[in-house]
Amino acid sequence: MIYNGFSGYPQPETRFCYTGLLHQSNAVLIRRPSGYSYRQKIPHNLRPAIGKREIWVTLETNSHSLAKSRGCAIFCLTDKLFGLLKFMDDNELCQDANDIIREDLRSPHKSLFDGIIRRYEIELASLRSQFKVMNAEHLLARVEQQDRFSKFVEQAKQDVASLHDMMKNTPKSKIAEHMEAINRRFQSIEEWTRPKEPEKSPLFSDASEAFILASSKEWKDSDFRSYRNTFKRFMEVCGDKEIRLYTGADAGDFKEMMEKLPDNYGRNKTDIRTVPQLVRDADRQNLRRVSGKSVKNHFSKMSSMWKYFGQRDLTDKNIFTGWDFDTRRKIRRVRWSDEYLRLLIDNPFDIATSISKETYAYIVAVGSYTGMRLEEICRLRCQDIVTIRGIPCIVVQDHEELEGQPWTKWSAKTEAGTRVIPIAEKLIEAGFLELVEKSRRNRSQYVFSDLKFSGKDKKRSGLFQRNFSTHKTRLKIPPTTVFHSFRHYVSTKLRNIHEHGEGGLREIWLDDFLGHESENKSVGAIDYFDEVDVENLKKVADAVRYPDFWDIKKLMQ
Repeated sequence: MIYNGFSGYPQPETRFCYTGLLHQSNAVLIRRPSGYSYRQKIPHNLRPAIGKREIWVTLETNSHSLAKSRGCAIFCLTDKLFGLLKFMDDNELCQDANDIIREDLRSPHKSLFDGIIRRYEIELASLRSQFKVMNAEHLLARVEQQDRFSKFVEQAKQDVASLHDMMKNTPKSKIAEHMEAINRRFQSIEEWTRPKEPEKSPLFSDASEAFILASSKEWKDSDFRSYRNTFKRFMEVCGDKEIRLYTGADAGDFKEMMEKLPDNYGRNKTDIRTVPQLVRDADRQNLRRVSGKSVKNHFSKMSSMWKYFGQRDLTDKNIFTGWDFDTRRKIRRVRWSDEYLRLLIDNPFDIATSISKETYAYIVAVGSYTGMRLEEICRLRCQDIVTIRGIPCIVVQDHEELEGQPWTKWSAKTEAGTRVIPIAEKLIEAGFLELVEKSRRNRSQYVFSDLKFSGKDKKRSGLFQRNFSTHKTRLKIPPTTVFHSFRHYVSTKLRNIHEHGEGGLREIWLDDFLGHESENKSVGAIDYFDEVDVENLKKVADAVRYPDFWDIKKLMQ
């Protein structure tokens, strides 16, 4: 660690051991991870009066040159203080004068003596506040203040000199007047060292709405809700004040509180508890907490807002950047085991719901043999089931909105998500194509006609997802196994088939079938007809194998 000797003015940087330095110098700059600090020993004869052995001041900077400049300012201040007090024990004074001073210290003038020390403490606090303001400005902007400070010090020296002369020839009643004059000097310096008041900025509640209004041209309803929820939770933790007044400490408090929320936070739309109330309840019930990824998402939204207002000089810095989050999954999703598949196939879907057993069975069937995502399955339109080169296929593609129903517009998750999936023979044997034809005859836009758009996100999968979760929970299937686990199952089974030899499956076929990004980017549904051999994708579809007990028709019972 590097320490800088200090003796009235900045010294060249020198390397010392810590203990040796303390014995060699009365004033030093000490470099710490948080920045430079100033340390100065108090002379032994002044320690009883000041009540301290040494002075420590944080300089609020990591810059060596700036620390030296600030250290000089504090050294001048402490040197002046010691000069004002030291004359009371100066050996050059006559004994009578010393006696007079000591008597004054035991008299009401003792309060003046204490006032000097208190004023010094105030001055130090003012300097520290000034340093924080100076961090954002060049040192030359403070030349005028430095000049005024120098004049003040020079005047103080003259006062001390006059006081020394007066001590030998002036009755002790005059001492109080001179002490008052010195005290007024300290009062004057406090006025011009007081840090500049920060410029006004809007309240957080107003600023957050202005940010949403300016940034929301392409937002979905879910974006509005998520941003407003984040801003609401921030105010519950940190209060509503001018955005410029929030500090890193506020961001830290927000992070700590959000990390303590229960993992089921936000699922109950009627829950009106605030963040502190939710945390208290979670502590009392020892509930599992939210993931770091969730907290990171909140910080990302706050950071976007702070960046927006920082560009308009309404915040000094983005206090929501640079934080670390534990983004490891709290629950690791796993593929379906034979044990849980048997539970699912052997137990009827007895849930009080508007979803028919037929719809339930075919959604599970499509998921188990194609690895499609749940919302992809639930949004299948009859027009998405086509025959290519004599092979029935599902085309996962973008949907334009139906007339007067903007929520029906939908886009595949990724470019690779737009794909062609040949229908496995097991699905055909189970009657899936008959279900599609029935929906067409009934003039339904969607294959699963009894599903409805629901929730604020307007998803078709919402009700089914809740029903399926309830069903598997009743069967004691753990949270690590969910509907999406069918996708893991299909991927695992296919990738365990060797690429070469009889029945081999190429890696690119698997990526195209599942809608995974690969080094060879998917070309999309339109080009599949010419660029991708549908027969090979059909091999992939029929390569998905389940235990003999996995009978789709049993799911309808």
